[in-house]
Amino acid sequence: MKKLMTHFLHWNANHRAVPLIVFLLLTSNFIAAQVKITGVVSDDKGMTIPGANISVVGSKNTASSDFDGKYSIDAPSNGTLVVSFIGFDSQKIAIAGKTKINISLKPSSEDLKEVVVIGYGTQKKKDVNGAISSVRSKDIENLKQVSIDQMLQGKAAGVSVTNNSGQPGGAASVRVRGTTSITGTNEPLYVIDGVPISGDATGKSTSGQTLAGKDGFSASGGSGNTAMSPLSMINPNDIESMDILKDASATAIYGSRGANGVIIITTKSGKKGGGKVSYENYTSFATISNKLDVLTLSEYATLKTNLAKLWGFQTRQEFSHPELLGAGTNWQDEVYRTAISNSHQLSFSGAKDGTSYYLSGSYLDNEGTIINSGLKRYTVRLNLDSKIKSWLRIGGNLTGGITNERITVNQSYSGLISNTLLQSPDIPVRNVDGSFAGPPSSEQSVTYYNPVAEALTRENKLVRKNFLGNVYAEADIIKGLKYRIEIAANTEFSENDDFRPSYAWGSQVNLLADLDVRRQNWYSTNIKNLLTYDRTFGKHKITLLAGQEANDSHWEGLIASAQGFKTNSIHTINLADVDNNTITQYKGSASLSSLFARVIYDFNDKYSITASIRQDVSSKFDPTTDNQKGVFNAISGSWKLSNESFMEGTRKYIDNIKFRVGYGETGNQQIPNNSYSAMLGTQNSGLGSGFLPSNYPNPDLVWESLNQTNLGIDFTLLNNKLSASFDVYDKKSKGFLFQVPLPLYLTGGGGQYGGVSAPYSNLGTMSNKGYDITVGYDLRSSGNFNWDASLVVSHYKNNLDEIANGIVLTQEVNTNGYQPVVVTNTTIGNPIGLFYGYKTDGIFKDQTVLDNAPLQFGQAVGTGAGETALGDVKYVDVNGDGKIDANDKTFIGNPHPKFTYGFTNNFKYKNVDLSIFLQGSYGNDVMNLTRRAGTTNASLYDNQLVEAMDYYSPTNTTSNNPRPIADSSNNNLLISDRYVEDGSYLRIQNITLGYSLPQDVISKYKISRLRLYGSAQNLYTFTNYSGYDPEIGSFNQNVLLSGIDNGRYPVARTFLVGLNLEF
Repeated sequence: MKKLMTHFLHWNANHRAVPLIVFLLLTSNFIAAQVKITGVVSDDKGMTIPGANISVVGSKNTASSDFDGKYSIDAPSNGTLVVSFIGFDSQKIAIAGKTKINISLKPSSEDLKEVVVIGYGTQKKKDVNGAISSVRSKDIENLKQVSIDQMLQGKAAGVSVTNNSGQPGGAASVRVRGTTSITGTNEPLYVIDGVPISGDATGKSTSGQTLAGKDGFSASGGSGNTAMSPLSMINPNDIESMDILKDASATAIYGSRGANGVIIITTKSGKKGGGKVSYENYTSFATISNKLDVLTLSEYATLKTNLAKLWGFQTRQEFSHPELLGAGTNWQDEVYRTAISNSHQLSFSGAKDGTSYYLSGSYLDNEGTIINSGLKRYTVRLNLDSKIKSWLRIGGNLTGGITNERITVNQSYSGLISNTLLQSPDIPVRNVDGSFAGPPSSEQSVTYYNPVAEALTRENKLVRKNFLGNVYAEADIIKGLKYRIEIAANTEFSENDDFRPSYAWGSQVNLLADLDVRRQNWYSTNIKNLLTYDRTFGKHKITLLAGQEANDSHWEGLIASAQGFKTNSIHTINLADVDNNTITQYKGSASLSSLFARVIYDFNDKYSITASIRQDVSSKFDPTTDNQKGVFNAISGSWKLSNESFMEGTRKYIDNIKFRVGYGETGNQQIPNNSYSAMLGTQNSGLGSGFLPSNYPNPDLVWESLNQTNLGIDFTLLNNKLSASFDVYDKKSKGFLFQVPLPLYLTGGGGQYGGVSAPYSNLGTMSNKGYDITVGYDLRSSGNFNWDASLVVSHYKNNLDEIANGIVLTQEVNTNGYQPVVVTNTTIGNPIGLFYGYKTDGIFKDQTVLDNAPLQFGQAVGTGAGETALGDVKYVDVNGDGKIDANDKTFIGNPHPKFTYGFTNNFKYKNVDLSIFLQGSYGNDVMNLTRRAGTTNASLYDNQLVEAMDYYSPTNTTSNNPRPIADSSNNNLLISDRYVEDGSYLRIQNITLGYSLPQDVISKYKISRLRLYGSAQNLYTFTNYSGYDPEIGSFNQNVLLSGIDNGRYPVARTFLVGLNLEF
């Protein structure tokens, strides 16, 4: 080498050219390896990202993606690209000789969760002092539910959601940290783009009228579960985020409306980077997940023949050889169907020059799994926001929805589910001439009707038209000081026609067709004025809020009933017999006026405190007193331990440690109008019409109050990949508003029946204690594979602490159309709504044991009618007085779960995505009245479950089912723990598999995203419950009637295929 250099130095050459030669030698390899890289930058959903920054490591060479996400850059073939964009994790990609590299950026986990919506403002999640859970659109995008409240199930800690019915459009029960009231609503307040909506589907604080159903919300009537979701007209695809304010320190800013928690829903808006067109379509196929084992015709004939012989009745000749009979009519196969549903979603969005827009429309045709039931929905939404001046921003959010529902009566003795299970299999669906069949003789004409005929001839339709929106203006006055005015309105018109035609189905005849008509409408206006000051002074950050809000609500309705139509084809009220027409009308209004303020102070990003105060003035209370005013205070604070200097060495192990503590007060005023005064109602008599008081007044009514204390801790592990949040709370409701349950001889049945309704009063105290756990993990991989998961666990323990002396809080359910039976009771020192009845110890199988047993309901021991015999239920003498009577009734089950949970896993490998969502409940009981009705063995003409064939008899002494008695009111059928079952379950709620076509393929057609997916909803449920579905919910959102299965419409198992398309 030395010799080579010597020759070079003595080379006869132009030495001035040497530097140039050296430069060329050193750069020749680089110049030779320079290549042009092209590709497309998109997000994890395939949506192109314009304006992304692309640079080469070790070089100043940079480029940006264009409007379609395309880029081009020169780089070394062995170099590395760095791609970044605001809101996404930066990504390094080795070029490795490739000339085309498509890049998929993953949203930054920190940024996605950074900002949450709090009352009348926003705040960074890391700075929040209260207990708030957030659900983003990506968390629920695979859940194809009709209503957005159903989509919260298993997604947020501290929020328990149960579907009260599988009826499309039916209401769910949402409990944020337990139950706070007995007769007032327990549903949270929803705030959709600033517009408040009560989750109460029964309208307790307004008209109190059902949208459909002749008997209102009564459990002792025949209309069943009629509550319809107030949110079913909101398109879930429009939702961007849902922030759930759980503790009172967060909800107190909403005052009297925040007692049950607040769910703030933000809809989508246009994003910077040009316009986007999105379309989604799916088609689903739904069936009930299981069917109950009812008797076939041969089994039915065997059972009924044996019962007839046992009771000394004449046997049916056609049943003399059951083994020759076929299966007969399987009414479940006839009534349940494979429901086919279709959904179309189309939206346009974008942002440019300070103006953003989002326009969407949707159509949903959701068939029910019961024939002639379902829902059609049409929605449209427009969100606009524009900065028209450097100091002024204006905008609005408008949405409209129309639903057309075909309703099925369920959770009722006369409902279609009961008819389906109990109609005898020897009756065909139709006669030879095509007409609907029925029992041929009057003795066979029991309570139950041809369910197919009932479903197809009864026209029970509900049409709802809802319009909701707001307009706002926000002005910057001086630096840090903003003024915002917002005017919102919400209105709905509903029409319900329930026509029951005249018919002759065998011996079952209805000569007079019946029509019930309901026309109702309401509107609500809401005005807000907000003044916000937000400044940072060195280490001090302060945010001040002062506001005024006024809400005004009005409602009215007309209810008519008619009979005696000449034809079933045309049925308007004017065509009915005028002598049988009845018409009633109602109207009312309510108002709420509020002033509030809040201060948030933060020092050095370590210590923070939030304090708020709100005063509400409600028209629900006596205006001549100070009872109308309610003042609600809250204070909370946090300490970011990880931001202390002495914690610096621990951050690589555990970080973002924050301790939170909060206390707040909220209220409840969800009671009917004018409960503080006496109202006059019209009464008809032989002397003409007059007026009588319709209710007992109580001018001393005051606010129901709720105080809550919360302690919480948040932290992250593994370089922020694992996050956890743990909260414990103590809630106490005081002076809850309750209608005093006076006996009939004092009320005469209430004002609606010509009597005097019992007064409302502040009667007692109730508490809820529990904990919420949220654990999340995000691999945050920049490679081809990524996985993220979340686990939420919720637990609460409810207790009635005190109540006025002598108050009886039992609830009844109608099981046979005649006499309602008590099924729940609520007493001091226990959770509310516990199942109430008799404890049992099997059945009597030994004569000596029977002879020495406590006297059963005053019945002597013997085999005659009204006597206790072998094979009868052996009831427990709970009070030890030597006899069995009503005093031995006790608690036999608890519908409250020990905890609920949800576990979500999302996997992504290249263009394939997989989501698995599990959800469940543990420790709750269910009262299975459907099973009770199917095992009565008290009639010769109604069908039964297969287990009814195994009953005690002298030849079958090993059976644990009681002996049959030809009386539907016999003592063996009393409400007891025989009908209480474990309602715990684990459900594979959703599995979704998707595939996004490669960008280099679809970009040729101006498509930025094309994803095909398949999904299974309610795929399988692990449970010991013997009924259709262990998730029962609350009857018409009544917390005192939770977990009662009386023929509930089962939730469907759904398979669907769909596509996402974006331009």
